[in-house]
Amino acid sequence: MRAPTPNDVIVSVSTAWEPSPLGIVRLSGPRCFAIVEQVGPSPPSDPLPRWTSASVHVDDRVALPACVLWFRAPRSYTGQDLVELHTVGCLPLLRELCSRLMALGARRALAGEFTARALITGRLKAAEVERVLELMRVRDETSLRQATRVQRYSPCGQVLRVVESLTSLLARLEAGLDFVDEEDVRFVTAAQVTEVIDAALAELASVSAANADRRGALPHIALVGLPNAGKSTLFNALLGQQRAIVSPVLGTTRDVLSAELSSAGMTVVLQDCAGLGMAADELDLATHLAAERAARHADLVVWVHALDQPWDPSATQVCSTLPTERRLLVYNKVDLLEHPAARPPPLAFADVLLVSAASGAGLPELRRRLFDLVGKLGVASLPADRVGEVAVAVEALNRARAALHGQSEETANMELISLELREAIEALSLGESRPLDERLLDRIFSEFCIGK
Repeated sequence: MRAPTPNDVIVSVSTAWEPSPLGIVRLSGPRCFAIVEQVGPSPPSDPLPRWTSASVHVDDRVALPACVLWFRAPRSYTGQDLVELHTVGCLPLLRELCSRLMALGARRALAGEFTARALITGRLKAAEVERVLELMRVRDETSLRQATRVQRYSPCGQVLRVVESLTSLLARLEAGLDFVDEEDVRFVTAAQVTEVIDAALAELASVSAANADRRGALPHIALVGLPNAGKSTLFNALLGQQRAIVSPVLGTTRDVLSAELSSAGMTVVLQDCAGLGMAADELDLATHLAAERAARHADLVVWVHALDQPWDPSATQVCSTLPTERRLLVYNKVDLLEHPAARPPPLAFADVLLVSAASGAGLPELRRRLFDLVGKLGVASLPADRVGEVAVAVEALNRARAALHGQSEETANMELISLELREAIEALSLGESRPLDERLLDRIFSEFCIGK
C-alpha cells in the first residue's frame, strides 16, 4: 500500500455518523477543486473563501441539494485547498458520495489527518492541536466547560515568546560561530546571553506557576444578577477580604473578577460578574457579554437578587437561559427588611437561600451549600498542561546559565551554550513543522548581511 502524502486529496464525512438534517463532506488537497467540479459546480476564481448553492451528483440518477464552500490555500483549516459539501444528513447517501469522490481520485482521510495537515502547513501550533484533541475527548457538558476554560488559561503565548527570544539569541550565537569572517556579524556578549536566558527563565517560571495553579480546571462558581444586587459585597464576604470594589453606583463592576475559595479540602474559583441587563453603550455591552460567557462556562451559577426588589421581566428572561440544576438563588440584603421572607421566584432553582452580605447573616450556610452542590455536580479536575517540556527547557537553560557564570567573552564556551539553547528550543516547540536549523538559517540571513 502506498504511504499517504500531504499531496493526496483526502475526503471524510465531518459530521457525526448518525442521521441528521445536515451532513458535511470535507475534502482537502491540491486537486480537491477539480474532483468536486466533476460531481458539482465549478470553483469560483476569487481567492477569498466563497460558497455556491448547487446540486451534487452522487451518481447518474441521484443529485443532492448542497451548499459548497470553497477555501483556497492558505485560507483554510488545513492550509491547503479545501472544499466542504453541506447537504442532507442521510448516511447511505453520504457514504455513496464519498465513494464517488474516492473513485475520482480522493482517498479516505486517516483519523486526525485534517488537523495533522493544519500542523504541517503551520496553520495550527502543537499546543492548538492538543486543545483540539482535548475537545474531541469531551463526553459531557461538564467536561466541555472545563476544556473551554483550560483553553483560555493556556500559557502557550508565553511559551511562544520564549521560543522567539531564544531562537533570536541562538541565531546570533551561531552566526558569530559560523560566519566569523563576515564583517557585518558580531559576537553576542556573555552578558547579553545571560540577560536573555534570565528573562526566559522568569517567563517559564510564570508558565510553571500557571500549570501548578490549574485554575482553569478547577470548578467555577459565578455570581450573576442584575446591577446593584450586592454581588460584589457577597463576593468579598465569601472570600473574607476586600477583593472587589463596592459602590451603590450601578455598574461599578466592569469585568469578571476571580479568586479561589477553599473549604473542607475542596477549592473552587469564585467569579464576580458585572450586572446583567440592558446595555447602554459599547462598554456596557462588553461587560454584559463577559458576564454571560462566565455564567455559561461556570459549573454553578449563583443568581443574586436583592430581597427588597421585585422580579422584573429582564431578570426572569436572563435567568431562564441558565440550566435549572446549575443555578442557585440567593436573596441578598435581608438586613434591609424587618421581617425578611423569601418570595416564590418565577423560576425553579436547585436551592433558595436568604443572606445578608453586609451583616454576614446566612453566609456559613451559603458557603456550605455551594460546595455541596459543586460536589453533587461531579466536577472533576483536568490534567495539568504540558509541564514536561517546560521542565526540560528550564533544566537546559539553567545548565547554560551555570556555564556562563563568571565567564568572559574569551573564556565562555559558546558552543556548549548553543547546544543547551537548542535543547530548550526543541523542547518548547515540539510539533513545529519546520526543522530548527531551517528556522535558524532564515533568521541569520534575514538579520545579517551574509555573503554580500
